[in-house]
Amino acid sequence: MPGLRVYWMAFRTTLQTRLEYRADLLLGLLGALGLQAASLGTLWVVLHNRGDMAGWRPAEIGVLFALTILVQGVSELFFNHVWFTPAYILRGTFDRLLIYPVRSLPFFLLSSPELHSLGNIGGGGALLLLFWREASLSPGGLALVPLWVLCGSLIHTSVLVLCSAAIIRMRGGQFQILFLTNTILYSTRYPLSIYPAALQGLLLVFLPLGVSSFLPVSALTGRLPWTWAVLGPLWRRSSSSAWLGVFGTAPLGPTRAQDPKAFCLHSDVTQTFERCSGPRLN
Repeated sequence: MPGLRVYWMAFRTTLQTRLEYRADLLLGLLGALGLQAASLGTLWVVLHNRGDMAGWRPAEIGVLFALTILVQGVSELFFNHVWFTPAYILRGTFDRLLIYPVRSLPFFLLSSPELHSLGNIGGGGALLLLFWREASLSPGGLALVPLWVLCGSLIHTSVLVLCSAAIIRMRGGQFQILFLTNTILYSTRYPLSIYPAALQGLLLVFLPLGVSSFLPVSALTGRLPWTWAVLGPLWRRSSSSAWLGVFGTAPLGPTRAQDPKAFCLHSDVTQTFERCSGPRLN
């Protein structure tokens, strides 16, 4: 499909450009690994004094920790541009998305991969293999890890897109909303059973950032039926994809009722581009 080809070209070109800065790549990898080490150290201090957490052994919690890191890494690698939304609003540079011959949201998300995500993916993968063995989990479950990570990254990105939509409506640079999403994601490094029921409902239903880690690991350790390892992440992933679809197909430009002058300008730009470059690619 022509649209997919454009998305891939934008992603590959940006990634190749950033990989040319080797010092930046090295610092990004070291920074990501350093943050993982600090968080893992905090977890070790807690478990060293308690021995377990709500019946979860340290190795099982380590698997949760590693899956959360992988989810964040994949989200940052493929969909990181959403973090630039407040800056684009402050600079007034969102208008350039109107003249691209592809859908605005997928192109915007894919066109700015983050290098430190490679550190999260590499470090998270190494920790997952280490803790998986220590927890004596089924080797066959490793085959489902890509599914869990993909679903988790789509859920994480969907929440970020919803927050970005709120920032656009507020017309400001509220970076804090996006950082709040990552803070909520970090809370899923631990067993959700340690939280109050209201917070468990938030992390499993309303902002289901814990579905792709807590449910599968609970199934692998016998706390839930095995079907939850597949159906749980897929169910929430389909809901998140629906939200992404709504925002991806909705027009970025204003409606006539909202701003007649801006609507006419948006229509003129779109029609001029179609006359010069052909029909819009889907």
